[in-house]
Amino acid sequence: MFQTLEETTYESKIAKVSAGILICFKQLCPHCRNMEKAIEKFAKRHAQVSLFKLDMEENPEASQALEAQRAPTLFVIKAGKIVARKAGLMNPKELTAFYKNA
Repeated sequence: MFQTLEETTYESKIAKVSAGILICFKQLCPHCRNMEKAIEKFAKRHAQVSLFKLDMEENPEASQALEAQRAPTLFVIKAGKIVARKAGLMNPKELTAFYKNA
């Protein structure tokens, strides 16, 4: 469901996305796993939205460039650009509002 991004490819892949969500996460972060589940629920209702994830520990330069200082950090991608960023947990309803208002 999620496409994994890396430091060398994340910019070019984001530039090609018309609608998407990117989560910056850490492997051992329990909040990140919970947020991924909320994103998967969101995706079931919004099939047109592409899902991406970026491991902050394996890709520190990309995380820094994206200004993802805390895990999990979510980004809304529209028309190839990041239009919103938010750190922390959200339930599917909050995520839907965050995405629509971006």
